[in-house]
Amino acid sequence: MKNILIGNGITIQFGGSDYLNSNILQRVVNNIKEETFPKEIYPMELEQWIKYLFSQLNNILDGVYDLYVVTENENMALSDFKQRYKNRNWYTTFHSLGFEDYFFIHNLVCIKNGVVNPEKYNTREALRVSLLDSIYNSGKINMIHKNYPLGLRGYFQEYNNIFTTNYDNNIEVFSDREVLYLHGAFHILDDVYNPDSLRNQLSDRPLNSAIIVSGYDHLYSNALTTYSGETKDFIINMRKSANVAISKFVDGVQTKPELMSEIEEWKESDNQIVRNMYESIMVKLENPEMSFSEYDALQKFSDIEGSITILGLSPNNDNHIFREILNNQKIDEIIYYFYDESEGKRVRNLFGNKKITRKDVKKFWKQF
Repeated sequence: MKNILIGNGITIQFGGSDYLNSNILQRVVNNIKEETFPKEIYPMELEQWIKYLFSQLNNILDGVYDLYVVTENENMALSDFKQRYKNRNWYTTFHSLGFEDYFFIHNLVCIKNGVVNPEKYNTREALRVSLLDSIYNSGKINMIHKNYPLGLRGYFQEYNNIFTTNYDNNIEVFSDREVLYLHGAFHILDDVYNPDSLRNQLSDRPLNSAIIVSGYDHLYSNALTTYSGETKDFIINMRKSANVAISKFVDGVQTKPELMSEIEEWKESDNQIVRNMYESIMVKLENPEMSFSEYDALQKFSDIEGSITILGLSPNNDNHIFREILNNQKIDEIIYYFYDESEGKRVRNLFGNKKITRKDVKKFWKQF
C-alpha cells in the first residue's frame, strides 16, 4: 500500500507567500485594522492581546513562567518552545512566532494571572477563529488548485490513501479522490453548529446560543488548531471516548434493564456533564445510529500499512502524527521530502530505526 501525507508546503508552493506563517498572523491584524472581520465572533481588542502575548516571549525563555506548567504535556511543550526559540534575537516581531504557539503562551499567561473560564476560553476561541479566518483568506485558499500543474494529478493517483493536515479541499477537487483530513476541514460542519448532531439534541443545545454570521461558514467548521499535538490528540479522542462510554451504557441497559433506574438518577444531577450523559444515553436508545462526530481520518491513519510519503510537513509541528508513524509497525518505509537539510536530519531522529528515504522537496517541485 502507498500512502501520502500532505502538509502546508503544497499550499505555499502554489498559493504563494500569503500562506506563510508570518503573513497568516499579519493578516489577522490587518483584518482587524481594516475592519474586514466578523466583529460578532472576534473583537478588535484581539490585536492588542496577540501583541501582549508576544511581549512575554523573553519572560518565558527566562523561566518566569516555569512555575505555571502543571501537566507532563505542558512541561514537554514548554521545553520544546524554549528549544525552538532559544535564538531569541531572531524573533523580533509578533508574526515571527509560530501561530499555534500563541495558544500555548495564552494558556501560560492566563494561569499566571488567574484568568479562568469563561474569559480564558472565550479569548482562546477568538484567537482560534481569527487564525482560521486568516488562513481561509476570503476563500482564496480553496482556489489554489487552479495553479496545480496537470502532472500532479497523475502523481496523486499513485497513492492508495491521501491524508492531509490542511483545511482546504484543493487536493480533493483537483484529483477527484477521497482526501482524509486529519485536523478537519473548512467544508465540514462542526457538531456544535450542526442542528442534526447528537450534541444539539441535548437540552443545553449549543446552537441556540451560537452567533451565526452569514458568509463565514468556515469559522463553524471542524478545522482544528491548537498549540501541541498532545492537545490535538485530546480533543480528537474526547468525542471518541464519549461515544464509547455512551455505547457501553446503552448496551448495559439493553442487557440489564434494571440499570436504568440508576441512570435515571443522573437526570437531576447538579453536574451538567452528568446530565448531558443521561440525555445522550436516552437519545442513543431512541436513535442507535446517532453519535458524536469523530475525526475518523486519524484512526484510519493509525491503521495504514506499507509506505508513507510525507510532503510539505515540517517535523517541528504535529508531533502526534509523527508519533503515530513511529508506533505503526506495519509501515515499512518512510519517504520524507525536506525543505532544508536541518529538517531532514531531525526526521531521522523522529523515526528511530525505520527505513527512511530523504528527498529535497525543491527538486521534487521542479519536475512539474
